[in-house]
Amino acid sequence: MRPAPPTKAQLGAAIRRLRNEADLTLEDLAAAADMHVTYLSGIERGKNNPSWTKLAGLATALDIPVSAIAEAAEAEAKA
Repeated sequence: MRPAPPTKAQLGAAIRRLRNEADLTLEDLAAAADMHVTYLSGIERGKNNPSWTKLAGLATALDIPVSAIAEAAEAEAKA
């Protein structure tokens, strides 16, 4: 049986962890990803559901592939 896909909250927690590992503030990452800080905060809190374009922007800003965000979210789901 396949595990359930990560929830928005798990995706947000993964993005927060990746941001912290990159030593970026919420404001820094939001600016680098060309999004409003409150929107990014909502993603990290599991309130906003980011589009593919927003995820790609976050990956670019974090200097990682989009797949790394997905992998981090899957790791959060397993924890």
